Amino acid sequence: MAETMHEYAKKVYDLLSSDKEKEIQVFPHARVDGDCLGTAVALSSALRKLGLLSKVVLECEIPPRLAFMSIPSDLYYVVTEETKEEIRSRQAVAFAVDCSESKRMGAAEVLFEKAEKTVILDHHVSSAPKTEYSYVDGKSASCAELLYLLIKEWEEMTGLTLVERFEADWLMVGIQSDSGRFSYENTRAGTFRIAAELMERGANVTKNAYHLFDETNEGKVRLHARALSSMQLYADRRIAITGITLKMMEETGAPEGAADGIVNVLRDIDTVQVAFVVRENEDGELRVNCRSKESFDAAEFAQTMGGGGHHRAAGFSAKGISISDFMTRIVAEATAFMERA
Repeated sequence: MAETMHEYAKKVYDLLSSDKEKEIQVFPHARVDGDCLGTAVALSSALRKLGLLSKVVLECEIPPRLAFMSIPSDLYYVVTEETKEEIRSRQAVAFAVDCSESKRMGAAEVLFEKAEKTVILDHHVSSAPKTEYSYVDGKSASCAELLYLLIKEWEEMTGLTLVERFEADWLMVGIQSDSGRFSYENTRAGTFRIAAELMERGANVTKNAYHLFDETNEGKVRLHARALSSMQLYADRRIAITGITLKMMEETGAPEGAADGIVNVLRDIDTVQVAFVVRENEDGELRVNCRSKESFDAAEFAQTMGGGGHHRAAGFSAKGISISDFMTRIVAEATAFMERA
């Protein structure tokens, strides 16, 4: 990286505090997860403690699976055609977290694109920021870790306490989510040090782990059973893939987000090097979750398919193709990718 976190924190603080009449709007990626949402709301809350106006800009309502985070409704906007221009009129700076490309922001894309000043904080190795106010660390297990380090710099600069119980808990959700409860290979010693500090500030690891990983319902269990039973193995059992159609979601009564975790089960099969779950969305888009082991670079492969992510966890999407045809293409491309490696 071109600068240290200390240098980045000073530069960004000067930018954000230059206009106290308008909002610093925080943009997570679409289809929010624990890391991007926890990071976004913790940032917005911390900025308010600095005396700045701030709100998170979401493309849709917070999904039920993350309702346990108890995020105040006055901390975020949900973008609609009716509110888009009003939200834009209040914007001083657009601050992207856990993503660096506006195309990943869904309905909020145009608001980030029109921003005169942008800031980016991300941990995706495929990230390619287009602003001088960017900090990307692909070795970090989560964006929440990076934000905590950033906020600690601001605390040192101002003498204020910016991370208290709620902010600590939201950041911990981000870390636990993207580190797989501290089990993924992106988990570093620094991850545990930050987690320990957040616990000292009031974060509840046990509650978060239950809601993120253990809590379930009938529809989710039935969907997992259908998806796992239709799994297919290819390339000498090194590639695992399954598809989830809208019909399957409807027949099982599975809620939004119920497919989470299926790809990890496929990846954990002893012979499998890479696993894919292809999910059909209502708008006709096919979204793919990819998880891999050490011999397969998921981020590099996802980039060849128009997506991106981390070395072991990535994603991509497609439109205008059937789910069966897209699965066939994914298997062919992944097989060729493995042969080139």
